[in-house]
Order: sequence, then C-alpha cells, then structure tokens
Amino acid sequence: MSKTKRFMYIAAGGSLALMFLFFILMRNTSRNAFMTLGVTFMTICYHFTVRLVIGEFAGRINLESFDFDAGRFREFGFERKLYRALRVRKWKKFIPTYDEKQFSFKECSLGDLARATCRAEVTHWLCILASLATIFFSTWFGSTAAFVITGIFGALIDLVFVIVQRYNRPRLLKAQKRRNG
Repeated sequence: MSKTKRFMYIAAGGSLALMFLFFILMRNTSRNAFMTLGVTFMTICYHFTVRLVIGEFAGRINLESFDFDAGRFREFGFERKLYRALRVRKWKKFIPTYDEKQFSFKECSLGDLARATCRAEVTHWLCILASLATIFFSTWFGSTAAFVITGIFGALIDLVFVIVQRYNRPRLLKAQKRRNG
C-alpha cells in the first residue's frame, strides 16, 4: 500500500472517530462548539472516504477501456499555454500518487501509462463532483460556509490532479510515438 493511500485511510478513520467523539460530547453537553467540530470532522471523513471509494472502483476498470485518442482526453488548444503559465512542470513532481504501480515506467508501457492518466483524470473529475455535492449537506446540518469551503477546497485539490494527468498524457504519447518510430 502506498504512503498516500495509507495516509488517506488513517485520515478517514481518524476523522470518523473524532466525528463520533464530538457528536457524543455535543449530545451530552449541548455545546454548539462540539456540533461544529463534529460536522467539520464528518466533512473531512466524507472527503477522504469518497476519494478512497471512487479510487478503488476506478482502479478496477480495465485500462483497455480508456481510449487516450478520444476527444475528451486529447489536449485542447489552450492547455499548453495554461500549463506553462501555471508552471506545472516545476511542481508536478511534488504531487502524491495513489498507486505508484499504475504509473511505473518499469512495469507499464507508455500506452498503458497514457491510459492510466485517462483513468486517473476520470477518477478526479468524479471526486470533484463528490466534493461539490457536500454543499447540499448544509440543508441538513446548517453550517453552509463550512460545506461550501470544504467542497470548493476539495474540488480544487482534485483539479490539481486533473491538470497533472492532462499535462503528462501528451508527453507520454509523444514519447510513445518516438519509440515506435
């Protein structure tokens, strides 16, 4: 298990435990601060758990199901300039990987690596939708600001991963084309 995956499981479990602790304290003391903390840790638990679940399901989809030549996976005209402006090349190496084996140059062909970027991109788009879905939780729990902030923050984090996948894929395909001659 990768360090990133292990961290995510620990964060999900720890936030779940803290959520229950603060909801129990709130019930026994009727203090609003415990409600706020309980909702905060519930939201954190949701964000980590939903990413683990989506990642596990997406990881089971066969790489052959992803066509890196499909229109949605091709580089759009504006992307190269955007990635240059964002300096993706300089910081992408600091982004953690959920499953290093999926992106191993030793274990995978360049085509499989490109397909893995497609699968990872779809995974992170689903996580973005799941992050923004938390905003609807505020109708049940109140704390609208907390749900909006965590939903947008979670979506932005996943958008960083989408950017890295979309940045890497054309380079992998270019390398594959050079290798194949």
